[in-house]
Amino acid sequence: MLTACGGDDGDNVVITPPQPTPSPSSDPTAPGDCGSAVQASFVSFNQDCSVGTLSGVVNQDYTLDAERMWQLRGEVVVGQGNGTVANADDVQKIKDAGVTLTIDAGVEVKAYDDGALIVTRGSKLMAEGTASDPITFSSLDSNYDGLGEWGGVIVQGFAPQYGQGGTGVCHKDSTWCNIEGEGGTVVGLYGGNEEDDNSGVIKYVRIAEGGKIAGPDNEINGLTLQGVGHGTTVEYVQVHGNLDDGIEWFGGTVNAKYLVLTNNDDDDIDFDEGYMGNIQYAIVQKDPLAVAPQGKNDPRGIEANSSDKDFVSETTAVIANVTIVGSEVNKAANSKGDGLQPGMRLRGGLTVEIVNSAVTNFDDCVRVDDVDADEKPDTGDADGKEFYSTVTLTNVAGACDDKFYAKRAADNESGVMQNAPFSLSPTYAIQEEFAKLDSAVAITPVANGSSFSFDSTDFIGAVDPASTSAWWQGWTLPGTLGAKPKETGFATCNDEMTQCTLQGTVDENYTLVSGVEYLLRGEVLVGSGNVAISSADGVARIKEEGVTLSIQPGVHIRGYDDGSLLVTRGSKLNAIGTKTAPITFSSLDNGYDGLGEWGGVIIQGFAPQYGQRATGACWGENTWCNVEGEGGTVVGNYGGNEPADNSGTIQYVRIAEGGKIAGPDNEINGLTLQGVGHGTTIEYVQVHNNLDDGVEWFGGTVNAKYLVLTGNDDDDIDFDEGYMGNIQYAIIVKDQDATAPQGKNDPRGIEANSSDSEYAPETRGVLANILIWGSEVNKAENSKGDGKQPGMRLRGGLTASVYNTAVKNFDDCVRIDDVDADDKPETGDANGKEAYSNVTLVNILGECDDKLHAKGRVADSETNVQGPGASVTVDAAYALTDAAAQVTEVTPTAYDNGSGFTFDATDYVGAVAPGTAANEAWWAGWTIEGSL
Repeated sequence: MLTACGGDDGDNVVITPPQPTPSPSSDPTAPGDCGSAVQASFVSFNQDCSVGTLSGVVNQDYTLDAERMWQLRGEVVVGQGNGTVANADDVQKIKDAGVTLTIDAGVEVKAYDDGALIVTRGSKLMAEGTASDPITFSSLDSNYDGLGEWGGVIVQGFAPQYGQGGTGVCHKDSTWCNIEGEGGTVVGLYGGNEEDDNSGVIKYVRIAEGGKIAGPDNEINGLTLQGVGHGTTVEYVQVHGNLDDGIEWFGGTVNAKYLVLTNNDDDDIDFDEGYMGNIQYAIVQKDPLAVAPQGKNDPRGIEANSSDKDFVSETTAVIANVTIVGSEVNKAANSKGDGLQPGMRLRGGLTVEIVNSAVTNFDDCVRVDDVDADEKPDTGDADGKEFYSTVTLTNVAGACDDKFYAKRAADNESGVMQNAPFSLSPTYAIQEEFAKLDSAVAITPVANGSSFSFDSTDFIGAVDPASTSAWWQGWTLPGTLGAKPKETGFATCNDEMTQCTLQGTVDENYTLVSGVEYLLRGEVLVGSGNVAISSADGVARIKEEGVTLSIQPGVHIRGYDDGSLLVTRGSKLNAIGTKTAPITFSSLDNGYDGLGEWGGVIIQGFAPQYGQRATGACWGENTWCNVEGEGGTVVGNYGGNEPADNSGTIQYVRIAEGGKIAGPDNEINGLTLQGVGHGTTIEYVQVHNNLDDGVEWFGGTVNAKYLVLTGNDDDDIDFDEGYMGNIQYAIIVKDQDATAPQGKNDPRGIEANSSDSEYAPETRGVLANILIWGSEVNKAENSKGDGKQPGMRLRGGLTASVYNTAVKNFDDCVRIDDVDADDKPETGDANGKEAYSNVTLVNILGECDDKLHAKGRVADSETNVQGPGASVTVDAAYALTDAAAQVTEVTPTAYDNGSGFTFDATDYVGAVAPGTAANEAWWAGWTIEGSL
């Protein structure tokens, strides 16, 4: 029996010798060519030598050639340098006895479930693939979609490791070191004092499906580097689907470049115990389809650990050009109860610099922790901290759900610190302009004795946006970057997984992933919160059962003629596109020139709705509400008494060709907001060519900014039933080629409705910086016989304020109506009115054919209201060029709906600041081409 020393406690580790090698075929022409198969005590071959199986100790130089497939049975140990060394002579003996395992380019190494590869100190792994012929490690099955199906690759060296608790370098004044390694029963010992130690080359290597659990808190990473020196090369390495970390450095000095870390269940880049090194170019992609970790993990992109009792102040790293993309897996409460995880956790008294990097789709982007070394809060400073991290961020972008920083900010910041959504191209380059820096950044590496130098890069992220190809393409596992769609009861996909159809009820958290086209067949519901509620318990149940439909940037969703999307109360829609990769809803055909070819998007919430005829809030004294929604047979109920209710985020979204007629006076708007609360975000939304309204608010409190409403056949901004909110920046353009409405519509730009039988005096809106441009469509006699329509109709006993707004090409600019609440003209005052609107107009320019005020009713308060013959001229940016458009700066007073919304102060009339270049206008780059 072969015996090796275990840890410092002297336990012996027994290694089972390999099984006898079967006799190979004597036919040299047999598949696998037994004539070229090199026999060794640790290798056995199948009958035709097409498969070689390694087990036990590799005790001589050996090559895994590309003529056959290779397997790992049990823990395969290269060399015997993981035993105890007691003096310099022992170190030299290990080096003298060291062996090299060489793996040729293109080789596949498949492991049994107990398989792992351990390269001990003093020996080398020469695994040098190429871009066209990478080396692959995986489990025995034929695909790469498992987790924890075998161990992983462990490399050990003589480089320094530093003890926990600030106890210093393990070798102290000696040339030897014995650190017990993590990863299984035969891992043994590593470490030394040789910063330039060389454990070989790992280049163009893919490691998939590993992470076997070796014991409690003792898992195997995809690639484990224990005391590995900077004489070792680690470049172009992918770790995919590992049940533990992607790559973990335990001390050592080995640098790394070009890493791809995908679908790993725990951290991806993890270093500790005095690692001193440099890393450049890494893509981290969490599993887009996973909703929680499968192991006892707290998944982050980067984990730099030197915290509390694990305090190791020597831990120092510089990391550049990393892109970290999270998923639901890092937002779930894990088995440890730790909850949501940050994209980077920089823990304890270490020194870390992050340069030209980006994080998205985590709860928080960066968490910085300091050290309570003895875990006694009464020692150290007021926070019980004895030591502090030093964290520097240079050009770091974040797009995270909650905060950029968890707990505390970095010690130093410089350059671009962008905290906004961003999108990735097919090469995984960031597409937004902020990622292109004015000049290249010179990066100073950690002085670990190596000659490593960082490339000076003028971009943020792992891939240069100016490049048409990427360094990861061609050698990584196919389909592992980017997401594959998930098939489930409500989602079915074609064989190529390029198109999926949604039907019925989305009853679990689900993501529509980039690169896949989605179809809506029939009325697709998100959650089941549109049922009648009769108690507070019913509200709580709906919230507990709520689900989130997430849509990644660039996704195109197409509706069949009966298709629509209904997000019920208690559930969420997170449709977060970007300027360069907006999300699009349209009908099945190509182009966006139809009307009413499918339904639309309906969002419901628990925010208040107020009944017609001034009957008040629907819930009365209760916490529930059941208002029957407009828009189809399954819309059901909405509403509640929670003004801050959150139905998700809708940003950079285009909705085109909708407005299916669901029934008499029951159409679907492009975007319908039924009782939606101000916890919801609505920004950068276009509704184009809708057969009914562009956006309609039925009650609720949700605010909105940056709306583009083009070619819609009815009203564009329509609010009623006690809506209480604020809207800033909207461009409304009627179809310039249409001569009459196609539907039974009375098209206006703004319709604020609380009139007569629909009187709801709670309806209150403040609107600012709107351009309303009509056409012949609003001047035609419509099917209702209503005649010409005004640019704004502010109807009934409501409160509305409109600031810095222009109206062009309508018959009348503004019509204000009061309330004949019982439709009986003989009651009320002389005009039969029981209630009156309260309208404020400030800085209004009107270029209309007939009158500024229809019916002669002026606003209750007017400041600088000009028309109907004022000039409204716009340039290519849709900014007004008229001198009258320059006004004294005003900050509209927002309606206080509890949101804290504040209007931007503007000194111009219209939706775009004069002087803005067309390509720099807020609507440019993401709206439907040709729609403006």
